Amino acid sequence: MKKFISIFVVSGLVHTLFSLYWAFGGTAGLLSVGSWVFTFNAQWGIWMNLMLIVVGLFKGIATLAPLYLMKTYNKILFYISCIGSVFLMIYGGLNTVVGWLKLLQVIQYHDFYTTFGQAMVWDPLFLLWGIGLFGFLMKIKKQNTKQKLI
Repeated sequence: MKKFISIFVVSGLVHTLFSLYWAFGGTAGLLSVGSWVFTFNAQWGIWMNLMLIVVGLFKGIATLAPLYLMKTYNKILFYISCIGSVFLMIYGGLNTVVGWLKLLQVIQYHDFYTTFGQAMVWDPLFLLWGIGLFGFLMKIKKQNTKQKLI
């Protein structure tokens, strides 16, 4: 179970911390997300920062809340986390494949840095986050089933 926890917590917290870093004015790695970020920031200013804070907090809660299941099984939290893990695997998996197809020039792309970020950093992290969370949830489900049998 520890390897699944490590995978989803590290992947989720990397996403969380970068969102919060960018929300508070950091710029490192922004090119790997896309030039649209600079346009949005110029147009929306502080609102863009507030949105990134909300996104960062959501990612942090989505990463850490499932750990509560180790202490107490909560059916609602379990199923919300399952839906989240499936979403992360599909979203991260599809976008990673598309990113790789762009890097291999099967699909045309316009910005190398954004494509590199999509194929090698952000979307693979979403995929790992989903895989780790799903594996963790299956272990939790198995433990909960065993406890009910006793």
